[in-house]
Amino acid sequence: MTFIISDAILGLSLTKFLLHLLNFAILFVALWLILYKPVMKFIRERQARIEKEKADAEENFRASEEARRTSEERLNALDKEIEEKRQAAELATESRCEERIRETEERADLIVKDAERAARERAEKVVAEAREGIKDAAITLAESIIEEKIDKVDDGLIDDALKDWKKND
Repeated sequence: MTFIISDAILGLSLTKFLLHLLNFAILFVALWLILYKPVMKFIRERQARIEKEKADAEENFRASEEARRTSEERLNALDKEIEEKRQAAELATESRCEERIRETEERADLIVKDAERAARERAEKVVAEAREGIKDAAITLAESIIEEKIDKVDDGLIDDALKDWKKND
């Protein structure tokens, strides 16, 4: 009956069962050696490569952050420098404008003084010409009055006086 029971288990004899078990063990060892070890080696290498790439990526990220921070600092420094230069240029422009305004005011003062001097000279010249004209007019008027008043008798007296003066000289 034991034989029947042993035949009854999966319909295999004990020798067939042990052979199948031996085949399974050989297959398991063969698959272990052929597939499992290389696959696990590939997986470990891939994990190592991924970890390395991850570390490289983190390092690149840190480097890019450092470069970004450095660039921002340089940009801020450049912005400050540009602002300082702009302010210096504004001050220089303002001082040049003030200097030109001062020069223009000085020139305007000189022009006004020259114009006043020229006007005074012109006024003095006109006054002098007017005095000369008045003198000439007074002399002409006096001559005409004297000529009207002096008659021939007075001409003789004047001639005698002139002769006396000439003798005394």
